[in-house]
Amino acid sequence: MELIRHLYIHVPFCQSKCPYCAFSSAPGTATAMTGFVDNVLAALRRWSSQLAPQTIFIGGGTPSILPVTEMRRLLTATGPAPEFTLECNPATVDSEKARLYRQLGVNRISLGVQSLDDAQLRTLGRIHTARQALETYRLLRATGFANLNLDLMFGLPGQTPAQWRDTLRQAIALQPEHISAYSLTREDGTAFADLAPNDELERELFEITMETLTGAGYRHYEISNFARPGCECRHNIAYWEGADYLGLGPSAVSTIGLRRWTEGGNEEQLTPAIKRAERIAFGLRMLDGIPAEWATGFDISHLLADGLVQRRGDRLQLTRRGLFFADEVAETFV
Repeated sequence: MELIRHLYIHVPFCQSKCPYCAFSSAPGTATAMTGFVDNVLAALRRWSSQLAPQTIFIGGGTPSILPVTEMRRLLTATGPAPEFTLECNPATVDSEKARLYRQLGVNRISLGVQSLDDAQLRTLGRIHTARQALETYRLLRATGFANLNLDLMFGLPGQTPAQWRDTLRQAIALQPEHISAYSLTREDGTAFADLAPNDELERELFEITMETLTGAGYRHYEISNFARPGCECRHNIAYWEGADYLGLGPSAVSTIGLRRWTEGGNEEQLTPAIKRAERIAFGLRMLDGIPAEWATGFDISHLLADGLVQRRGDRLQLTRRGLFFADEVAETFV
């Protein structure tokens, strides 16, 4: 069996649940956090002979809510890796934690800013303020982190194009290496599930995103992701390219060969045809697209006629219009 090169660890704890969030999370007691780390360490021992991670991503939930003692145990057992990402909430990072992260191998921080407008942060149920986000970013820089991502969201209730431009302007001024800009999704079972989408406004906000970030020198390499050259998230690229990955922690998904399973849930047996279709659908999310030959055997005439995909040399790519309809394009293949 080939070695597993990509590791995801899901930390399921949050101080409070954001109304838009459908990820597995819950408030964490000290006992629960210790038990969680115990379980992850046991799993790492079981998989140790097959793990040689090139990327590690610890997400959540809110990983930075873990106290120093538990985070030290987790990071000591997990790293190192050439790219080692930790998700953080601006309200749950202090100087002691930041130093610990850096000392124990984390070299990329993904900061869940979402907005730099306090009213919008309250709407989202976030526990930090815009000022805290800026202060935490500067703290991480002062600690020596040279690869920082800001997670931002648009299409928020009541958000105007002017407000979104202002958040982007403030984010760019910080000069992060990477910016992820996601449209608000209305997930079933969340407080935002019944909000009526405004597709026209969301397309306008996405256009603003692309124009503003590429104009500031960021490379638009995946639908929702923008990076300084060389700072693309290799962990996420591995997902989109169909690489094997191991997921640990409650609800984490693993895909190894033709096996896919959810931690604490069901296992699915994939087929080569399913893997191929998924690789096409996810690969098209990247602006470089996929080798056109991968789509052989699929009828894509309607996608070409509707201006959703284009052939460029030997590549098949989403068009600018197609970026708005990536999910519909994916349905052709999966």
